[in-house]
Amino acid sequence: MMKPSARLPVLLVALLVQVPVLAAEPAKAPAADSKAATGASREELVAYLARIDKRMTFTSDYKGTVRIMGLSKQNSETAVEIHVYRRDKTRDLLFMTTKPKYMAGSGYLRVGNNLWEYEPTVGQWTRSTMRANISGTFTCEADFERSRLAEAYEPKDEGTEVVDGVTYRKLFLTGKPGTEVSFPLLRLWVDPDLNIVKRIGYAPSGKPLRTDIVRGYQRIKDPLTNEFVYHYKEVMEEEAEEGSRVLVRYDEVVLAPLDPSIFTKSWLESRSR
Repeated sequence: MMKPSARLPVLLVALLVQVPVLAAEPAKAPAADSKAATGASREELVAYLARIDKRMTFTSDYKGTVRIMGLSKQNSETAVEIHVYRRDKTRDLLFMTTKPKYMAGSGYLRVGNNLWEYEPTVGQWTRSTMRANISGTFTCEADFERSRLAEAYEPKDEGTEVVDGVTYRKLFLTGKPGTEVSFPLLRLWVDPDLNIVKRIGYAPSGKPLRTDIVRGYQRIKDPLTNEFVYHYKEVMEEEAEEGSRVLVRYDEVVLAPLDPSIFTKSWLESRSR
């Protein structure tokens, strides 16, 4: 049973207002002797990331609807709806665009470590990458799949930041060699309950690519483990270069067994026939 959205406190707005300069900072590893650092070892930091991953990972199969509503710097509006299917234990992932109408039936399927994009108008599959923009937006594969921070990144401690009396932990993450990630460099702000409230993704050069403010989580009971999992409810994403923003909503989440045939090319192809 899905619980009502667990809205994060109003001070998220303060976090966005008070630390905008961080979005423009060049990405850099913190100094080893940083006075702001907590002194945590690498092992402790990896364990910390693993705790974040665990509380966001489903044992049950997952399906949900993602609605992306955006406004570009030129005031051009976008509205995209995507159906997402996940099986976290095997990293199976499929998403199918249903709106707007001209994009309906297109989608993406991950087979092993390969991400394939399907274009129904020509019946063609094209290999894509984790960094590719999804369905004409600047969302990417990592926005839809399970959290795997501890697997994919090496963490460094950047200490803490206090906003309106709440202490947020800051971490700077570098993608592990040979691991494909959406953002080679990533900076996180994490609240005391292990919720990521802000993140900035960077290119290898340190150039900011995207800033996300997580506006809410939803608390969902996983029927296989009988434990609660915390899943995004609303995320505001801002693309650095163009200044465009989108609001990403994660709706209609259901945790229940899925037919294995969903995670096949033929299943997605059949949706547009």
